[in-house]
This record gives sequence, structure tokens and C-alpha cells, in this order.
Amino acid sequence: MPSMHVGTITFDWYFTDARVIRLVEAAAGAGCKVDVICLRQPHQKYYEVCNGVHIYRVPMSRGFGRPLPITILCWCWFLVLAGITVTWLHLRHPYDVIDVHNMPDFLVFSTLLPKLSGAKIVLDVQDVSPELMAVKASKRLRGLVVRMAIWQERISTGFADYVITAGWPFEKLLLQRGVPQDKLAVIINSADPKFFPPSRRSASLLPEASEDQRPFILMYHGTLARRNKLEIAIHALALARRVVPHLRLDIQGQGEQVPFLKRLAAELGVSDHVVFSNPCPPEEVVDFVLHGDLGIIPYGCDGFMELVLPTKCYEYAWMRIPMIASDTPAIRSMFRPESIVLCDPTSPESFAGAIIDLYQHPEKRAQMVAAAAEDYEPYRWELVAERYIQLLTGLSRKQAQKQRFIASEEGEL
Repeated sequence: MPSMHVGTITFDWYFTDARVIRLVEAAAGAGCKVDVICLRQPHQKYYEVCNGVHIYRVPMSRGFGRPLPITILCWCWFLVLAGITVTWLHLRHPYDVIDVHNMPDFLVFSTLLPKLSGAKIVLDVQDVSPELMAVKASKRLRGLVVRMAIWQERISTGFADYVITAGWPFEKLLLQRGVPQDKLAVIINSADPKFFPPSRRSASLLPEASEDQRPFILMYHGTLARRNKLEIAIHALALARRVVPHLRLDIQGQGEQVPFLKRLAAELGVSDHVVFSNPCPPEEVVDFVLHGDLGIIPYGCDGFMELVLPTKCYEYAWMRIPMIASDTPAIRSMFRPESIVLCDPTSPESFAGAIIDLYQHPEKRAQMVAAAAEDYEPYRWELVAERYIQLLTGLSRKQAQKQRFIASEEGEL
């Protein structure tokens, strides 16, 4: 069949959304013509082609930590701009499939005219809206916001021809809320070897360092929001430094919590041992991952974060980096107990104890990375990407069959 034309819409900057990049480049690598409609930063071009992907940026950006009403207004304005752009592109060269990434779910309605004229619409649920909105909303408005989130999720998943999501906990919730099993699939955020070459994996784990050697580096990369609980990691660092004085915590990311986290590090007397850096391009994330000794993922349990399968877990497992993380149902579903150290999400002492133990026992770190590599094997990106391409192809084939049927009916008339 002819090459598919695939569209992707995301309320984000293209080069900062790893999931979007992985999926669109997988489609482009399979021979699809791929367009991405996304946000634009001031220094970026309105249009460019990158690695075979056509990127169309609308004239708006986004912020972090904004009040929820402002965020919703921004979503609505982006819906209008993305709708105009995707319709214009569809009229020039009709889409076979358009993949719309939430948040918000209702962004799928930007594809109304392409859908009416034959395009198949996929809603990619990166985060389940009701649970995330419950975390973001104030207590006074939480009930109303959650009800609205459930309602817009229901009509959005109903409008879409297919729904994909980033993990099994999200899939379970969507099934419970009425999404049919036959229009729902899990496409996890595993590590793309293009950005995480296996040739660069950690060859060995160094033994514990003495005080005159390099720091023992803990690391975290990703969103710095309240729900990510990086304050637990900073408290744990302060506690563990009493035993391991040359520990350092390197944090790469952006979000509304950065000022708070910097103040906390100063209050605890560890400012010189907590290094903050801005997000980097996807191809440079591997450098950050490989420069550290131990990944730390201190997610909280707030009704949402315990459902999240952290992409960084797969990246650490693929690159042979040991990790400690909060003991949540989602993370437990990813790895066996021997592959990762799970800590009490509310206890800096639990994390500090794990840090000290793994620092003092490099052989345990080596055993963990070997076990995590085994656990990761079924979720290698090549397998995930192939599943995504099969999904697109199946939807496109159904559309082609429908068009042939309509054409034959018209011929008979």
C-alpha cells in the first residue's frame, strides 16, 4: 500500500517530549510521511524538517505552575490553532492517521474536519486526566474539576478511533471508565537505542570511592513538579552525606518546584552538593544518564504518581545504571525486587539507607543492573515501535478498505 501520511499533535515543544519524538521517528523510519503540530519557543522556526519529520509550530508557548483556569484557556487556544493547522495540512495532503497526545484529552477535537473526511484519530493518553487534575486542583474545586475531567475524557476517548496509553495502570483505569478493550493498547516509553546507544552502556560499576576521588553521583532527570517529590531526594542526600560525605545529587529538568528545591538545599546545608541544570536535547540525555552512579526516583503516592511508569526507569535499565525508587504499584509492575531498591515514598530515611547500602556494596549494584536488564528485555524499543507501526498500518488499512467500499457503492449507483 502507498506510504501513510501520519499527523501528530502535542501541546508541548517537540524536542522536549521524548515520547512524541520516539513515536514520530519510528513512523518516519517505517516510511511514513509524518507531520508534527506543536508549540513554538521564541528562537524556533515556524516550520522545519528534522530527521524526516515535518514540524509545524503554532505561535504560542507554555508555562509551568500556572493556575488551572489559565492552563485550560491555553489548552483551548491551542486546540483552535492546532485545528486550523491540521485542517489546512489535511486539505493539502489528506492524513491517514492523526495521533493526538494529551494533555488535554479534548485536543482530539482539533481533528474534527480531518476525521469527517476520513482520517483515523488516535488519542495518546500520556497521563490519565482525572487523577492528574485531582492532584493539580485546589481542595475547594477538586470535586468539580475531577468530574469535568472524567466527562471530557469520556467524550474524547469516544471520539477517537483508537486509544493508546503509556502504561498498564492507566490502561486499567481507562477500561474501568468504559474504553472498549478492542480500541485500547499500551505503548510504553521504553528507551530508544537511537538516543541511548547500547555501545555506550556502563561497562562496569566502580567500587566505593574514597574521599579524595570523584563524587558518588545520584541523578534525576525529568519534570520538577510538586508531585515528583524531589524534596525527598534532597533530604535523603543530606542524611546520607553523614556517612558518605562526597555524595552529590544532580537534577536536570524544569518546573515550578525549582525555586523551592534550591531553597531547601540551602536550608539543609547541601547547596554545594545539589547541581541543577536545564533540560537538554534528547540526544544529550544519555550523557547525563551515564555521568551518574545511581538513579533516584522519589515519586509520591497522591492518587496519580503511583500509577506512573517512569521512562527514566527503562533508560536506567537499558544503560545499566542501578536505581532506587518509591515503592509504588506501577514501579513494582516494571521490575522484580532484585532489580531495583524500592523505598518508602514518604521517608527520606528509607532513601538515605538505600543510598548508603548501595554505595558500600558495588557488587549489589552489579547484580541489580543485570536483573533489571533481564526485566527490560520484553520492552525493548524495537518491539514497542513495531507494535506502534502495526497499529497505524491497521487503522490506515481499515480506512483504505472503507474508501474502496464507498467507491464501489458509488460505481454501482
